[in-house]
Amino acid sequence: MVLYPHKHIILLASILLLPAIFSCAPKEFELHRRTQFIMGTLVEITVRDPDPDKAQLAITYAFDEMRRLEKLMSTHIADSEISRLNAQSGIAVPLAVSPEVLAVIQRGIYWGDKSNGAFDISIGPISQLWKFDDDNSAIPDDRLLDEATRRVNFREIEMDDPNVSLKQPGMSLHLGAVAKGYAVDQAMTDLEKNGIQHALINAGGDLKVLGERKDGQPWNIGLQHPRHPEKMIASLSLKDKAVATSGDYQKYFMKDNTRYHHILDPENGLPARGMISCTIIANNTMDADALATAVFVLGPEKGMELVQSLDSVEAMLVTESGGTLFSKNFESQPRFVLHEF
Repeated sequence: MVLYPHKHIILLASILLLPAIFSCAPKEFELHRRTQFIMGTLVEITVRDPDPDKAQLAITYAFDEMRRLEKLMSTHIADSEISRLNAQSGIAVPLAVSPEVLAVIQRGIYWGDKSNGAFDISIGPISQLWKFDDDNSAIPDDRLLDEATRRVNFREIEMDDPNVSLKQPGMSLHLGAVAKGYAVDQAMTDLEKNGIQHALINAGGDLKVLGERKDGQPWNIGLQHPRHPEKMIASLSLKDKAVATSGDYQKYFMKDNTRYHHILDPENGLPARGMISCTIIANNTMDADALATAVFVLGPEKGMELVQSLDSVEAMLVTESGGTLFSKNFESQPRFVLHEF
């Protein structure tokens, strides 16, 4: 699971300044916030609770849960279950995986089906060819891309609980577009188990909110402008919802005035075209995470068609031409404001 901080949501100043604002506020409005680097990104957990000891202990447990899941699913950890599964692709003997890994793979396959392959957790062979962190970033050779795309097919993942196998030699799972969201959901569940009723978790832009920032007031968030990172393109309020944004503006390089970014089309191995940003609101972060990638790859028309076919899902799309498209109820979100593009 290569988890890059490519999905960015900026908390509004009203959240960022809360510790100062409420330093003299009633104890029931006190916020407790900590940040750690997990899954290749900064994860910030904010809890509202009058008991600081209870809040800090709950935050610790939530971070511990995210690190536990990272050890199961990260391709950067050689003995993770996903690394071991990838290493034995094409071998007849399956690997027994944990319930958490099984759940993420199952959901990845689900969204692969729903998106007709635009979302594919077996995209590892393609992802490995692109180096967006190197000073010598380059477009992979056509022959190598063609070979890699032939090894990408989520339908060749075989599952027989708790066993998983990859049928084709050279197949490789890459769970970055779904596992981080799952980890956020599980961390929030841990907070609730420990008595927390109001919280916000932001994992590099995969974000989930629980309860209220203050009695009667939902959490306020801002969506990063895809071309001016110091600005917001929109702002809104959320309660008991999740949001994720995929954009072409974090991991990329320019060549011949063309932007090559990390959101890759499984069909041809090249960066998806048609959009520069896709924001999804859903009931859980795992689905928002996966859908933000799927819709971006599908493009504005087919992507919005998928969103409109789903219950409890909303989307805001920014096209390459700078146009903004909204699903039926996105603009009806509380305190929604679209800023100048």
